[in-house]
Amino acid sequence: MFNPPRRIPLAATFAMAIVITLSTSPAHAQGAPGVHLDNSGINGSLSRADVEKLSGDHTNAEVPKDPVLALAKAKAQSLPLLQALQITCDVSDAKLVIAGTSRPKSGGKELETRVYEVACASGMGYLLETVSKEMPLGISCLSAEEARAVDVAKGKEPSFFCKLPENADVYALVTSMIKAGVGAQCEVGILQLYGRSQSTHTEYSEVACKDGKGFLLRMAQPGTQAETLVMSCVEAAKQNIKCRLTDPGPVEAPVTLQTFKEALAQNGVACDIGQIRLIGQEDHLKRYVVEYLCASQPKSAIAFIPLAGNSNPYESLDCATALSRRDVACTFGSN
Repeated sequence: MFNPPRRIPLAATFAMAIVITLSTSPAHAQGAPGVHLDNSGINGSLSRADVEKLSGDHTNAEVPKDPVLALAKAKAQSLPLLQALQITCDVSDAKLVIAGTSRPKSGGKELETRVYEVACASGMGYLLETVSKEMPLGISCLSAEEARAVDVAKGKEPSFFCKLPENADVYALVTSMIKAGVGAQCEVGILQLYGRSQSTHTEYSEVACKDGKGFLLRMAQPGTQAETLVMSCVEAAKQNIKCRLTDPGPVEAPVTLQTFKEALAQNGVACDIGQIRLIGQEDHLKRYVVEYLCASQPKSAIAFIPLAGNSNPYESLDCATALSRRDVACTFGSN
């Protein structure tokens, strides 16, 4: 008869995380697109200029000539780095990108430095950097592609980006993420960093699709655990989060419990509402099903509320009638 609002909690969680991003990183959120992203290398640690300064034979002496042995060695060396960064990855391919020694900016002796690229059988690939015995660093191929695009736009030589066959088409990976997240199709036109959250250690990417739609993606930064989330720019706008690359068009006001209280008042419910909850939405008439309890009354009631654009009638039933006729049960009061 009605659908539980399964997507509402996810949207609320994503919106809250974005708000944290905006409040903790105003330069990222409010700056012009790309201004906040400087692709100096992996998390700003190893730039192209730094690579050129690496001492040693770089990759030649490190990589076995036999491709099978080279893959096995790169996998074996990458796995401890993935584990240290808490990245779940069934490694399908791996490659040593660069090797040598580098001198810390603070001075001191030169340290062994390695950069690996790994492809994961079930998702996004990564670039991993290790300097001596320090904690490794890493970025996803998504972040690397965003940074590469910024470099190209500035006329700079791009720093590291993913090149393994499984990682090369980042747009295809993003398309699959959007499909899995919200069931939507998106042929990616533009991919851009939206912002970072220091509190949740996540990164937000904005995607503009070629058909005009847009999405926001949230991914955990390497070294942390956070659920990957997807939200359309239309849904984001309802949460007062504005995409920069696409215009979602006219946006309906978000549906909240206050929305239902106001709708009840407009339909003659004049009491002070003590409790209210959303039960779901009807399949056919698309009215919202709400239970409410007036503060001065011992029993609650069930309301079927049509919001703006829905011409179906408002209806209110006592709990016994709602249960017998509509199979909707009350939970408030002494029913």
